Amino acid sequence: MFMQREPRSMGPSSITGAAGYTGFAEGLKLSATARHREKELIYAQGDEAGDIFIVEFGCVRVSRITLEGRRLVTGFYFAGEVFGFETGSERQCYAEALEYSGTRKFHLEDRDLTNPRIADMLFDYLESTHQHLLILGTQNAIERVAAFLVGIADRRGGDGPRARLPMSRSDIADHLGLTLETVSRAIHRLQVLKLITLVGARDVILLDREALIDLGA
Repeated sequence: MFMQREPRSMGPSSITGAAGYTGFAEGLKLSATARHREKELIYAQGDEAGDIFIVEFGCVRVSRITLEGRRLVTGFYFAGEVFGFETGSERQCYAEALEYSGTRKFHLEDRDLTNPRIADMLFDYLESTHQHLLILGTQNAIERVAAFLVGIADRRGGDGPRARLPMSRSDIADHLGLTLETVSRAIHRLQVLKLITLVGARDVILLDREALIDLGA
């Protein structure tokens, strides 16, 4: 997606699919699966930090409310992906289930950093955050949306070029630093260019994946 590389997700760290946490979590004390209804709050901004979460199924949205009252969506997390990293003792973001979802959590101890899988996870998280900042700083609206759609389709997998978007266009706008109207125009433009087609409001089919990657590179 960026710098002539294959597209990768913007924000989350992945542990290779829905069952990927099995090997990753060896030696960690994982909680039982917590099931969350659609729009259910998983943790709030200002809560005590420390626990890391793994998505078992569904999709989780992590956001932050700024001092000015603006919402910033920092990431979307699917099955097998990890969220909940914080650098301080208090959570700077909040997490909600976008659809019926399941999560497990563990507390990251200093000794866990010697686990190569966890070290890779942290590196991937930092790299994807850096790539997302590059998008916001260097790409125009249609390029951001193209990169986002390819990334979501790749991460969801299983349906070839087709992926369901559990997030709204408003969510996408707040993630990509755009307005709702701009996201809608960009999606319409990608349809006119015959790069994507929509099935209903939430299912996208990538008609020309390579062209979309070139736009997001």
